[in-house]
Amino acid sequence: MSQTLGALIADAQEAYATAAVTYQGATIDQKVKSKPALDKAASQLVALQAKQLDEAKQVDAEDEAAMKQLRQQVNNAATLQTGLMTLVAVLTKFI
Repeated sequence: MSQTLGALIADAQEAYATAAVTYQGATIDQKVKSKPALDKAASQLVALQAKQLDEAKQVDAEDEAAMKQLRQQVNNAATLQTGLMTLVAVLTKFI
């Protein structure tokens, strides 16, 4: 496993955990809009962790930087949907 892939997964896990906490405090409208993306992010994170075992994907510093930026975005309930969609997009790249 490359150190960069491990760092990306760790950042993705933190971003997802933050999004899940933000989701819990969101309004019902935000929850309805965000639930599909939250579920998709969870499944993609699991898939990425599975891929980690066979080292199928290489991650560069730019990918890691994008994930760190994403972690900051999901800290705010107003950006929950955007943050989740970005998380899904980044994880899709590696699955």
